[in-house]
Amino acid sequence: MTYRYIDPAVRVEEAHVVTSDGVTLRTIDFVPPCDTPERPMVVFVAGWISLIDGWKDVLRRLTPRYRTLYVETREKASAVIPRRPARVDFSMPRMRRDIDEIIERKVDPEKTFCLAGSSLGATVILDYLSNAQRQPKVAILIAPICELIYPFWLPLLLRPVPPSLYTAIKPMLKWYLRNIRLDKYKEPEQVKKYEGTLDAAEPGRLKANAFAIKNYSLWEKLPDIHSAVLIVGAKSDTLHGLDVIDRMA
Repeated sequence: MTYRYIDPAVRVEEAHVVTSDGVTLRTIDFVPPCDTPERPMVVFVAGWISLIDGWKDVLRRLTPRYRTLYVETREKASAVIPRRPARVDFSMPRMRRDIDEIIERKVDPEKTFCLAGSSLGATVILDYLSNAQRQPKVAILIAPICELIYPFWLPLLLRPVPPSLYTAIKPMLKWYLRNIRLDKYKEPEQVKKYEGTLDAAEPGRLKANAFAIKNYSLWEKLPDIHSAVLIVGAKSDTLHGLDVIDRMA
C-alpha cells in the first residue's frame, strides 16, 4: 500500500502482529528522521472500521514530527482471522488486550509514548487505560463512545440476517448517514469518509463485533483512569454527542 500523503523522508514499515488468540493485526509504523530513543512516539487507534486514508491530513502533519504507530483493530478487513468471524472474540476486553500486546511488542520498554484515537478506537484506549501496566504520557481522544446500548429490537432484527445481505442494505445505510446523521452540505468530506468506510467493511466481522460489544459501558471504569487524557468533540458531529463528553469531564 502506498502513502503518497506522507513526507518522503518518513520511513513506512508495515507489519503483522499475531495476537495471543491467533488473530493477525496490521500495523503501519511511520518513522521520521528526527526520531530518537528519547523522543515520544504516538500509538494511534482509529474508529470502528475506519480507513487509514480518512486520517491522511492528521498523519501528514503528525508523522514528520513523531514516530506514529497506526494500529488497525480486529474488525477491519486487514485483520487475518484463523476461523469464522462468529467464532472469534470481538469483545472490548479482547480488543483492549490487543492494544496491550501490540504496545508490549512494538514499543520499546524505555520509550515514552502517547495514545491517540477516535470513536470506538478511543473507547478501546480508555478501557486499556483503566487496567494498563504501561501508561502513556498522555492520551488524546476524539469522541469516545462510553456505552453501547442498542434498542431491544435491533439484535432480534439483525441476528437472523446473514452477512451477505449487507451489500443489499448498504445503500440505505449510506442514505441514512448522508441525510439524517451527517450534514452533507457543510461536511461533504465527512460523508465521503463514512461512505468509504462502509464500502470497506467486512460484513461478517462487523456483525460479530457489534454483538460482542452490545451493552458495553465504560462509565464504571473511568474512576480507574489516572493518566492525563484530552478529549475532543465537535458540535457538528451528531454521531458522537457532546453531552457524553460533558458527562465524562
